[in-house]
Amino acid sequence: MIKALLISAVFYTVFFNALAQSPCDPHPLFNILPQHSISGCEQKEYDKIKVEFTDKDGTWIQYEKAGYFLKTFYTFEGEWGKNPSNAMIFQNYIQAVSSKGGTVINQSKANLFLHFKSGGESWYIHIQSDQSGTFSVSCVREENMNQYIVLSAEDIAKEMKANGKATFYGIYFDTDKSDIKPESNETLEQLAKYLKSNPKVNVFIVGHTDNTGSFEHNQKLSEKRAEAVVNHLIGTYQIAAARLKAYGVSSLSPVSTNTSEEGKSKNRRVEMVLR
Repeated sequence: MIKALLISAVFYTVFFNALAQSPCDPHPLFNILPQHSISGCEQKEYDKIKVEFTDKDGTWIQYEKAGYFLKTFYTFEGEWGKNPSNAMIFQNYIQAVSSKGGTVINQSKANLFLHFKSGGESWYIHIQSDQSGTFSVSCVREENMNQYIVLSAEDIAKEMKANGKATFYGIYFDTDKSDIKPESNETLEQLAKYLKSNPKVNVFIVGHTDNTGSFEHNQKLSEKRAEAVVNHLIGTYQIAAARLKAYGVSSLSPVSTNTSEEGKSKNRRVEMVLR
């Protein structure tokens, strides 16, 4: 009996690791269960997890979460007939996530959806198992997609002439912050190049958010982000301050739905508008 309890205790313990160099082994979040090996993994800079299930009231729930994606495949290497049940596999991950303040989104016979936050990162996890002891763990760390195709100064000029504004998705901020991230530099350089090539143009720099959180909070955040862009253009590219005015409009001007992560990512943007 004691031996059985010890074996069970081993199976019911999954520890969190620090982010690792290899995407496969060790996993950035979880250790490997006993008598399992990693048979493969898929890593993508940006992809989606689809969360879908029927809740206890019979309502069909479906949404997507997007960001850095890692899917790991585990194979059971123990004696056939002694393979762990789905319940045992799932409970390992439930306890690991719960120990870090995470939650179970939904659990069925073959699928488990989990969510937790750690170190300012939000992770969504989908575990699929076929009752053989072999299973997969898909993880998404929520984040915006890096915009590699950047509007050139010439493209910006065309947008401003045709629409009176240009929209930028290549200006990045950490979640709930207004500090501009370094990967924004190429977009800001092209924006400044346009302004220098059109010295008589005066503009509004407008910050937009999705509707996550309160309107008042997002209004202040969007304004601080717009101000950060203005200050960067003034300090780094010597654009005259009189030509720039910063405004934040929170979630008042969405270009897509705020009911999906994809829609929210489109609503989080900076726009330059002719004055």
